[in-house]
Amino acid sequence: MDKDPLELEPLHTSVDTGALDELVRVRDTTDGDISVTFIVEEYAITVYSYGVVAIDPPRNDRTNNPNEGAPHK
Repeated sequence: MDKDPLELEPLHTSVDTGALDELVRVRDTTDGDISVTFIVEEYAITVYSYGVVAIDPPRNDRTNNPNEGAPHK
């Protein structure tokens, strides 16, 4: 975003981080992988149950509805 990370709003102002943690808490591998994707300031953020967080930059072809077309499992 070309911004100092300290100038950004904390994630918890946009997302209930406690609920997010409950959704993707690291699980036994027999439970399968879980991921949650949401949009913050036009960036798609995906949190995976195996501990990875991916941040994808805005795309010109993203729809007006941030939930429509967002990758999910």
